[in-house]
Amino acid sequence: MTMRVNMRIIGFLGALALVACLGAGQALAQQSSLAVDIQGPGQAKMNLVMARPFAGGGQLSPADKLQDLINKDLQFLPFLQLVPPSSIPGQVNGATADQIDFKPFAMGKIDVLVTANWKPGPNLGSVELRAFEVYTQKVLVGKGYDGVTDAQLPDIADRFCMELMLALTGQGGFFNSQIAFVKPSSGKGTDIWTVRPTGRGLTRVTSYNELGMAVSPAWSFDGRRIAFTLIGSRSHYLGVWSGGGKPQVYTLPSTNVVSPRFMPDGQIAVSLALHGKADIYVLGANYQPGRAIATSPGIDVSPTFDASGRLMAYVSDETGSPNIYVKDVSGGSPRRLTSSGYNTNPSMSPDGKLVAFTKQLGGAQKVFVHDLSTGQETQVTSGGGSDENPSFSPDGYFIAFSSTRSGQKKIYVTTRHGAPPVMIPTGDGAAQMPAWGPLPQ
Repeated sequence: MTMRVNMRIIGFLGALALVACLGAGQALAQQSSLAVDIQGPGQAKMNLVMARPFAGGGQLSPADKLQDLINKDLQFLPFLQLVPPSSIPGQVNGATADQIDFKPFAMGKIDVLVTANWKPGPNLGSVELRAFEVYTQKVLVGKGYDGVTDAQLPDIADRFCMELMLALTGQGGFFNSQIAFVKPSSGKGTDIWTVRPTGRGLTRVTSYNELGMAVSPAWSFDGRRIAFTLIGSRSHYLGVWSGGGKPQVYTLPSTNVVSPRFMPDGQIAVSLALHGKADIYVLGANYQPGRAIATSPGIDVSPTFDASGRLMAYVSDETGSPNIYVKDVSGGSPRRLTSSGYNTNPSMSPDGKLVAFTKQLGGAQKVFVHDLSTGQETQVTSGGGSDENPSFSPDGYFIAFSSTRSGQKKIYVTTRHGAPPVMIPTGDGAAQMPAWGPLPQ
């Protein structure tokens, strides 16, 4: 597959510039009049129509398959409302702006129109994908690929949707990220798996089976390593997977090795019981305990860091029940965030502004988000079942969590605003303890 163009064109140049750049392989970008503030307190929805693809060379089967893949990807973006093409009596006679009657789409309050045009060529042929801003009739995103194969269709869908999200929100990291999680294996064992948030690329990372339980995975900030706890028959161990082959397993001077988490500089912080109770330590280069960064009178576990490495949120039961605290890693006193109840599993947003965590409500747990600047606490999941282990996406907009809402424990994705959860495909069996990280660059 050869990508002929990867560009964002917003402005009066519109479709004419798209055609010119398809040939020249250049990129242009201007300010869009369509924008969604996904980080702000409110969030508007945009209506999007995907027109029937044009496949004059007889590529109807791959055209429909790519259309379906893009549709599935777009369903993860809660700021887009997908509208069936049949509900708009618009005339789309071709894939370029001069072949489209935009008026019916504008009257139907459609914000974005997506077209696909297939042409004969090597393998399945070539495809051009365009997303138009209906009101201005200008091109938001235009991408073209030559020599497309069937195996490349999912990647093309992901790339196009990433560019569209980037054009509309300024961020597209959802499609450029990965989630580590835990699945049961044979016997009583559990192992670490990874998957893209769209459900593609499902990969088994560890194979301990009945030899142990690999739990509590955490990505390094560069997406190249996973740290986890390996629960053996007599002790806990630290596991570190470095992107290929078998993970390295380290023995630490503590029978309990709880919730290891990477810091932005690549060091690992972990809760160890070195002096009769669990405190949080930073491991040295030899993966042995170094300085302590949380040592309250109670049990301190579950560290999580912002992208600067300055702030850490964690759980402490120093007042009798588990609560969420935050502190400056370099020193200073911890600040208690939650005032009551049973609160666990914190995840700090990369910008250090929010902490997601689970709170016990009745017989179930729900995911809440605490705003560090305002102190406001917002419940972002509801409904049946129990919701646990929230994990912020690298862009700080989405939150993955595990839930029993459908019966078996599975992984879902919502947003910091509490958008309706969407289940991430993870294959057969239960899935839990999601940890979100970027794809390695």
